[in-house]
Amino acid sequence: MHDQWEFLRGEGLGRGFTGTWVESGDTNGVAALLGADLTSRQDCDLTTAMAHYRPMAFTERIWTGAHSDGWTHALTISGPPPVTTGLEEAGLRFLQIRTLDSQVHDLLYGDGVTTGWATQRWYGEVIVDPGSMLEPYLQEVGRPEMPAAVRFKSWVSEPEHHGRICLEIYLFLVGRMSDRFIDREWLDEKRALYTVPLPAVM
Repeated sequence: MHDQWEFLRGEGLGRGFTGTWVESGDTNGVAALLGADLTSRQDCDLTTAMAHYRPMAFTERIWTGAHSDGWTHALTISGPPPVTTGLEEAGLRFLQIRTLDSQVHDLLYGDGVTTGWATQRWYGEVIVDPGSMLEPYLQEVGRPEMPAAVRFKSWVSEPEHHGRICLEIYLFLVGRMSDRFIDREWLDEKRALYTVPLPAVM
């Protein structure tokens, strides 16, 4: 299994990130469905985009572009995770991974008709509903091995142990389904950085 988290962590994403993979080659269309202000577009590499890195800030920015043939990726640089309602209404298949500090959330996915979750069990076991679009790929992973000892440090700022294993499984599922894993070449590509206006507070 590729250690994709090490690549992301090496770019400074250890405090958390949201990655949304969408089965569509229309990168501008996907950005619009995620709520991006298309007039805010700035084409740049990830290093430039990371100057705005503020997990859960009040300004939402996504760095988005082609991931693989027929797939678009949106990496949240700042602000909350993008809302997937537009993707669901458009009938697009998607997967969304979210982490914040040491917490790894369940993987959200849509199969074009309904949405579901790839949920976590102890230790590093991930389960999906029978018949899920992720089930064949999850079977490739198999059951994780329980370590001899599990330690916990309250000061960690990125996933450890159980969370780290689940995160690597989620990244593997996305890589297998989209037919591309995150590597150095992926990180070095230029994509579009957009601002996503947040809803007005009532």
